[in-house]
Amino acid sequence: MSDERDWLAMQNCLCFNIRRSSRAVTQYYENELRRHGLRPTQTPILSLLAAKPEMGMAEVSEWLGMDRTTLVRNLRPLQREGLVQMTGAGRGKRVVLSITPAGRAALAKLLPDWRIAQSRAVAVLGPERWAALLGDLERVAASLQD
Repeated sequence: MSDERDWLAMQNCLCFNIRRSSRAVTQYYENELRRHGLRPTQTPILSLLAAKPEMGMAEVSEWLGMDRTTLVRNLRPLQREGLVQMTGAGRGKRVVLSITPAGRAALAKLLPDWRIAQSRAVAVLGPERWAALLGDLERVAASLQD
């Protein structure tokens, strides 16, 4: 009985359910945007650097809520493809990230399809529930980081 009770508790776990939903949503966006050669974990990096050129790696990491290792893992293919440029030295020195012209072009090509995918995903919830969910997620994240 204890194992069954533990499984029922896990089914109601906030972390489990958010990660499970996150995987499903990530797979959806990957399928919708695959032809562009960018992953859903990479597009926010390009979008942020397009909006705020020449950000430090620590700033990007914090803003996106990614630890530095995850950010570096997502940056490598972007660098290899010439979409993002890193300047500066590592190991305690400031590393500055910037989007390249090729990165801007790739992002511009991807955005119309991303907007369609985003509209479809939001339509599942409806705009009001989507807005409420965003607010709820922000509150949970902010309160649990303290």
